Amino acid sequence: MAQVRKILIADPDLDSVRALSRALRTKGYQVHYAPDGSRALEVAVLRHPDLTLFDEACRLLDARTFVQILRTNPRTEDIPVVLTTSSLDTDRARGMRDGTLRKPFNLDEVLSRIEHIFRRNEAAKDLKSEQQEIEGSLSQLSIPDLMQILGMNKRNGKLSLERGAERGEITVSDGRTVNARLGRVEGEKALFRLLSWTEGNFTFTPGTSAARPRINRAMDDALLEGMRQSDEVNRLLPGLPPRHTRLMLAPEVDLSEEQHPVTAQVMELLRQPRALGEVLDLAPATDMEVLGVLSTLLQKGVARPTESEGQNLGGGDLIGAAEVHALRGRLLRTRTLAKVATAKVFVCGSGSSAARRILARVPGLEAMSADPTAVKSGFGTLGRLELSDVLNVDFCVLPPAEAARPLWRPFSAGSIGALLMDTSEPAVRLAHYLAWEVRIPIVVVGTEIPAPLQGAPAGVSAPGEDLTEALRAMLVQALNPAPTLPGVTQVQRASVTPPQ
Repeated sequence: MAQVRKILIADPDLDSVRALSRALRTKGYQVHYAPDGSRALEVAVLRHPDLTLFDEACRLLDARTFVQILRTNPRTEDIPVVLTTSSLDTDRARGMRDGTLRKPFNLDEVLSRIEHIFRRNEAAKDLKSEQQEIEGSLSQLSIPDLMQILGMNKRNGKLSLERGAERGEITVSDGRTVNARLGRVEGEKALFRLLSWTEGNFTFTPGTSAARPRINRAMDDALLEGMRQSDEVNRLLPGLPPRHTRLMLAPEVDLSEEQHPVTAQVMELLRQPRALGEVLDLAPATDMEVLGVLSTLLQKGVARPTESEGQNLGGGDLIGAAEVHALRGRLLRTRTLAKVATAKVFVCGSGSSAARRILARVPGLEAMSADPTAVKSGFGTLGRLELSDVLNVDFCVLPPAEAARPLWRPFSAGSIGALLMDTSEPAVRLAHYLAWEVRIPIVVVGTEIPAPLQGAPAGVSAPGEDLTEALRAMLVQALNPAPTLPGVTQVQRASVTPPQ
């Protein structure tokens, strides 16, 4: 039988207490009452409630003193205390780590807050175990709550976060946040982005990290600053273009003038047209600072969206909404359901020129960094194209050398197609493998279809030089892997000889 939770209400307003008590008892809680702060302290020590609702109007002992006394007693130090108040004075709430509830009460809000606190406390008990790994849902326990628990318990370890296809992590040492990562972003910038997540899953893994700290803030300070920056980002975003919109500096801009450091960072990045989201990721400053600068530069005409129709084309214009959802459904058919699906498109070419061509000419593509390591190494992810809020496409490269063949199979999971950028023997050999072994469609850019690729099972097409058209053709083939597009050919698989 589940243990009945006890709630102490300390409030001299009997009418308010009666209504609240009825609601709590209906939900199965056991209710204790105290008319003032002194009596509330006595009940707390004797009855050890699971939660106290302490009203600011209590006499003899105020809320702050009540909490301080509870925290000095090992028996009562973990009792959550929520301040109930009719006042708008936020100073009274300082030091109340479990927050406040406004009067007159919205009973649904009160019950929701109580359930939330109990869920948080259960997680806190698990986190006190130095060796135990715990996991859960962010809809049940928010990241700020998790961080407060880790801070109070002075924990060491890594908080891994997952939201759809996105992955992030926060590293804590002795209860302090020392680093955070989200995609290609690290440090405070990543932390502030993660704090805004309200859905997804978390896993906390205990342990120490030898990595160099990149965040130097106390836990409470980091949480408060993160919430402040999140509010400002939400205020700025509606006045700015969508993330995929490419921006550029006006031709007449004088870059020799001395600027604020963040302004200088942004203007240096805009020396070449970049998507707004790419500028956000590549600039070292926080999102709030970068968006503030972009807003000012756009208002003054120093920066503007690119004029070319091709550059303005976003990923969402490549295929329609129905096709986007169909492709997402195909990707998630054998995987855990997620809000955002991520597909892979492979770039087949020799040397780094093919990768650089993709980065320069695919509209809306956000590079992984200012100079992606995949360009030089020939292995990894070049950048991401956001087709919609539920589907992303990652552009990836594989080393085409025969010696790298063992890498091809494991890295090709989730692929939907490949772009052949030149007809060199290594590039065609890689495209042939992807066509016959992985069975994804191949699109040949700027040349005729090489003989070894004719008859590819999922189709092969050659729409011309235009990368936008090539990408659109590949996405359509991925949805309809029969060779029905212009320029598509097919022969029996047995008649095809793999390139040597």
